[in-house]
Amino acid sequence: MKRSLLASLVLLAAAPLAGQDFSGIAEPLTSDRPDFTESTSLVPRGHVQVEGGYTFYRVEEEEGSSLGEILVRIGAGERWEARIGAGSYDRIDTGEPGAGRITGFEDPSLAVKIALTGDDPNLLPPGHPVMAFLLGTSVPVGDDELTTDEWEPFAKLALGWDLTDRWSLSSNLNYTWLADGDDRIHQLAASLSNGFSLTGRLGAYLEYYAFSEETLDGPSTHYLDGGFTWSVSPDLQLDARVGFGLNDPSPDWFAGVGAAVRF
Repeated sequence: MKRSLLASLVLLAAAPLAGQDFSGIAEPLTSDRPDFTESTSLVPRGHVQVEGGYTFYRVEEEEGSSLGEILVRIGAGERWEARIGAGSYDRIDTGEPGAGRITGFEDPSLAVKIALTGDDPNLLPPGHPVMAFLLGTSVPVGDDELTTDEWEPFAKLALGWDLTDRWSLSSNLNYTWLADGDDRIHQLAASLSNGFSLTGRLGAYLEYYAFSEETLDGPSTHYLDGGFTWSVSPDLQLDARVGFGLNDPSPDWFAGVGAAVRF
């Protein structure tokens, strides 16, 4: 009931914004949510895009939620954007009798996204993807129970193909120097996301992604998720998603809602 109420509040809050023109750009925005895969697109120079949302997950008896997921994208140049990720507020119930809830904020992050090719696929050789590179790090200022108190640098190569007017394919190859206690993990990740334009405003995606490991000496983890985006106006997008882990110790399932707005 609480999660349904939250989703309803998001929709009600967005309703007054439906007809607003915040950026003066006619083309609909492209967000880096709700899927795991980062897009190759940049926020236009002189504009700001704010993305955020809420996610709930369940792993056996444990339940957790993450509120915020704020990403501020600043169009700083013709070929790059600055990115500020605000640490989400987490609430975790371990499901163990007598154990208290874990609450607090995750680490924020700082990053840049750099275009490696032009954003017009018609100007590229056949089959050549649009490409972008992301470089950033977490900032260890979150709550102790939810962070490692270490900087965790990361790099991502984003690839994108427009296969038809309604079907696109995108992929990421990621590296993170992940902290696990006093140890470090060279974590690799990869994703493949299929995007579909169902109508002029409604989009959908189906995605697979995986990590080489999420804990020291842990197994590789694999996920499958899908969702929808709704373009309320060129400067406002709503989204919803649901997914599940394909092997232990991945989440049994997770779901979330969110929005993106461009100024």
